[in-house]
Amino acid sequence: MSVWRLLVDRGSYADFSVSVSPAVEKAVTLGEAPPTVFLFVFDSDSITIGVNEDPEQVLDLDFCRARGIDFRRRVNGGGPVYAGAGSAFLIYFLPVSHKQVPATTEAAFRKILTAVADVFRDRYGFAAEYRPLNDIQVEGRKLVPTSLKIEDGTMTLRIVVNVKPIDTGLAGRAMPMPPEKVRDKALKTLESRFTWLEREAGRAIDEAELAELAVACTERAFGESGLARGTLGPVERSYADDFRAELDTERWLFAKSERTRFARLLGSGDTVGRGREKAMGGMIRATLAVREGRVLHAIVNGDWHPRPLDSADWLERALTGAPAEPAALRRAVQAFLAREEVEFAGIGEDDLMVALEAALAGLRPWNAPS
Repeated sequence: MSVWRLLVDRGSYADFSVSVSPAVEKAVTLGEAPPTVFLFVFDSDSITIGVNEDPEQVLDLDFCRARGIDFRRRVNGGGPVYAGAGSAFLIYFLPVSHKQVPATTEAAFRKILTAVADVFRDRYGFAAEYRPLNDIQVEGRKLVPTSLKIEDGTMTLRIVVNVKPIDTGLAGRAMPMPPEKVRDKALKTLESRFTWLEREAGRAIDEAELAELAVACTERAFGESGLARGTLGPVERSYADDFRAELDTERWLFAKSERTRFARLLGSGDTVGRGREKAMGGMIRATLAVREGRVLHAIVNGDWHPRPLDSADWLERALTGAPAEPAALRRAVQAFLAREEVEFAGIGEDDLMVALEAALAGLRPWNAPS
């Protein structure tokens, strides 16, 4: 295993998520770059949504556009994340062949986020703790949102370290929170649920200290301390340009939207129903299009972390063609979840069925969006 590389850079969170981040992941996967720890400091506010999300479901798009808030759909799981200027990414691009790198979603979150919480607690003295499935919190307040991808032998864990405060009123308008999202939380509003590192540490924290934190977290989580400072290589910069051209587009942004999936598929007489459920692993949003008593098309969106990422698409295909009644949908879900290659960490059969049955109960005549 080669010496691990530490990269430190700054720029737009949203742009980085659809260009440099997948580029480094690709280079590490292909063996063109060593295992990489990336500290990326944000120079502006922006939003990304998860790969299995519809921006029309999770963002107030009119508000974002009116306020000039930049947003993208990333290639990782998880939910919408508002990242503020001065905060930072700590990202791990690591081969799962390393003996300390977990190969499953649940194990990776538990191992790495526990280590990061321990570093925060030991270094600054506040009560940071890992909260399953994928949070680090301080007395119920979220300190870091995360997203995880394990594909093609590479684990990519993206940790947003909220270093600075954000305008929670603005973020709350941009990312409206469904009531199910906070059903199991003691703190119900974005303002009360959010905290930041400088607040908990009681002092300012600069980029140099964040780089020290990256090294400390890496040693605690993986036993690796000899990180070599590096820069992006030419192949990574080329990949970044290619990914930006593909992912910074309306076609990619709305790929999991009804406007894309249903526009040329549905017509008079078809019905559509929508349901949602908050599981331990995240929010599930199920949309069913039904024609003549059978599922014509299914959209299963959400902010959980499926492995592999496109297994959410496999579930949609498993549901398509089934009779539009609960028993048939449950059989399709059971068969899908029984596949050895699928991991829906924190999402169970009953969680999916709550969302799907709500969609069945809410079937209404299809009206094409204007």
